[in-house]
Amino acid sequence: MTAPAWLEVLNETLDACRTHGRADLAERLRRRRDAPAGQTRLGVLGFPKQGKGYLLNAVLNAPVCAVGDAPTPAVPTEIAYSAEPAATLVGRSRERIPVAVERLPGELGARPAGTLTRVEVGVPRELLSAGLVLVDTPPVGDPRSPRTAAALDLLAEADAVILVSDATAPLTAAELALARHVRTWCPHVVLALTKIDACPGWRAVAEKNRSMLAETGIDAAVLPVSAVVRQAAAKAGDPELNARSGFPELLAWIAEQAARPPEQSRALLAAVGVRAAAAELVESLRDRVEAAGQDAGLGQAALLQRAQRRADDLRRQNTRWQNLLSDEIADLMADVEYDLRERTRKIVTTIDQTFDEGDPVKVWDDFAAWLDEALTEAVETNYSWLTERAQWTAQAVAACFGAQYDNALPELPLDGSGAEHLDDVRRPKIEKFKIGQQAFTGLRGSYGGVLMFGLITSLPWLGLPLINPVSLGAGAAFAVKTIRDEGGMRLQRRQAVAKQAAQRHVDDVFLRYSKEFRDAIRVVQRRLRDHFTGLAEELADELTRERETILAGTAERERRTGHIRREIDRLAALHSRAGELGTIAGRQRRRELSA
Repeated sequence: MTAPAWLEVLNETLDACRTHGRADLAERLRRRRDAPAGQTRLGVLGFPKQGKGYLLNAVLNAPVCAVGDAPTPAVPTEIAYSAEPAATLVGRSRERIPVAVERLPGELGARPAGTLTRVEVGVPRELLSAGLVLVDTPPVGDPRSPRTAAALDLLAEADAVILVSDATAPLTAAELALARHVRTWCPHVVLALTKIDACPGWRAVAEKNRSMLAETGIDAAVLPVSAVVRQAAAKAGDPELNARSGFPELLAWIAEQAARPPEQSRALLAAVGVRAAAAELVESLRDRVEAAGQDAGLGQAALLQRAQRRADDLRRQNTRWQNLLSDEIADLMADVEYDLRERTRKIVTTIDQTFDEGDPVKVWDDFAAWLDEALTEAVETNYSWLTERAQWTAQAVAACFGAQYDNALPELPLDGSGAEHLDDVRRPKIEKFKIGQQAFTGLRGSYGGVLMFGLITSLPWLGLPLINPVSLGAGAAFAVKTIRDEGGMRLQRRQAVAKQAAQRHVDDVFLRYSKEFRDAIRVVQRRLRDHFTGLAEELADELTRERETILAGTAERERRTGHIRREIDRLAALHSRAGELGTIAGRQRRRELSA
């Protein structure tokens, strides 16, 4: 089966991005290429306090997004169709944690930063039933903030975008820059002007925004809306009030995005993504051509001097990351072993307390279940901490190579703690103090009492026989005491045996998993060492090639400059082909609409 033309152009551009070291652009194009068919993803972006959450809640007539003073998620929230309201937290390790929709704000507020990748919410709304997914992004702010990165990252998969800005003032320079960036990567954009119910001058603001967008070259409609009026209309069932809220126009635009033919939509989105990526690549290559021209003016000696400085920097960098990796792995091994030892020590303390107070014969079954559960939790918690520290170590080492390598991390071989295979604690041989043994012990103890007091009472001046009531009573008392003392000693022996068995089991678990976790850390160390050694070798090879190029002289520089120019021409051709594909897809869409 012949691949569609847009896929061929996209793959070519993706290869070019990889060739020229733009892994970020390659990742965006890959996600665009591999986006699931039959689903329309509509992203909602905006700066803080612009009414983005209220807007989405009003679109769905459901309180699915945090508003007001509720904690705003630092990760995207994907809202799709579901027969029943449901919510799921997706963690960094792809674990899925279902929560009730009404408890979602509290759960998000209780989660530590950086532990989630996204939130999935399902609501029974007809608007979403055809495969539409609304994506509520974290507020855009500081470009260096992880929240901003998470918000802009959705452009790799978004089919359309709603930009949110309130009617209190016209668009700021930052909002215009955001709109320009979004429109570069996504062909379908609309500006929702919120809070028109609270701003009497919203019409002037809307007109000003339209003018500013047009002057900037951004093709995006401006739709004034009021979430407050929309919710009041929904509560009262008032169509006229709903029309005044502005939401019918916004819902019509959303429905139009969801109704686009999948193949045409994918072709148009691919064309826009290719043009954006090709434009960025061409710009960076032109910068390299200009830098090459400047290098030619510096002279060979100056270039060699600069290359030598880079080589010195690379040597210092290699020393830095190797020391950092060695130190962090050593600390991780010590900390993981100490953490597991501390957790098992607390379990041993509880074991001592349990058998100091209880009889193993009576409490062993409940105790064994508790011990297995406590050890499983200790191992899993220790392993989770190990995983987080290993990921942090990988990122810290990558930071030694510069910000452009933060995402170039290897897959770490951490596939589970294995706590599910934990052996059950074995029941020790615990002897009970049976009735026959008690009787024999009693007889043995009573003998001394009967004999002692029988002899005393049988003296001539008392005149009693050896077996008399006094000697029999003394024998009974001695029997009771002997039975009680023997029972106490047997209980202590049972407690000691139970303690020893449980403590030996805890020690076995500690030895086994501390060894396994140390081995896992060593595998992580080798994986990181090999990965970053390879990266350092690549950088060294690149520097070596650069020095060889300098030594080769002007001819080599001209050859490389010519190659870069040919790459620029090739990327320009891809840019043009993508433009033609986008035009064709747009014409087909217009013909379908007119038909």
